[in-house]
Formats: sequence, C-alpha cells, structure tokens
Amino acid sequence: MDLISILATAVLAATVATVIMGFLAYGAFKLREKRGPRGRTTVGLTLESEGPVFFSRYVPGAAGMAAGDERLD
Repeated sequence: MDLISILATAVLAATVATVIMGFLAYGAFKLREKRGPRGRTTVGLTLESEGPVFFSRYVPGAAGMAAGDERLD
C-alpha cells in the first residue's frame, strides 16, 4: 500500500469512530435525561428551583449608582 491509501484509511476510520461516539453520547444523554434530577440541594436551593445557582441577576442601574450620577440613556 502506498502512503495515500494508508492516510485515506486512517481518515475514514477516524470519521466512523467519531460518528459512533456521537451516537453513544446522544444515547447516554437521553438515558440521563429520562432518569431525571435526583433532588440534591446546593446552598439551600434544589435543582428544580427557578433562577441561577451560582450567579446573581444583573439589573442595570439598581446598584452602584451614587448620588448625583447621571444615567446615559
């Protein structure tokens, strides 16, 4: 076999392996989604609670405005 045939076979094998891994990952995702959350709590919040767990919502103009500051609208 020449070099081109070997490289073409390697590229084909890598492509097939990638597609197979994609199907396996999708199947694992669907199984995990079907199982549902376990109901663990994190910092007093359940996983089903609304809102972010690690971040707080940013509201422009609500914080950090000192007296006399002008808003540029």
